[in-house]
Amino acid sequence: MRVNEVILAALLLLGVVDQIDGDTAIIEYEKQGRLMYSYVSVSQSACTPVEGQTVFFFEDYKIVTCEDPE
Repeated sequence: MRVNEVILAALLLLGVVDQIDGDTAIIEYEKQGRLMYSYVSVSQSACTPVEGQTVFFFEDYKIVTCEDPE
């Protein structure tokens, strides 16, 4: 991995889409043992999420990948 790829990977977070309201997806994730929420743009995201779906995302920016349900 190149340095840029390592930095980007370190910024990625894993969470669950809690709610979608228009162009905003509210993602629930855990950080240092606390439940947090991030508001991301659906239109800028690389995939179209659905509520309850696990996603990798950049905090308060966009979703990078939507995981397939098991």
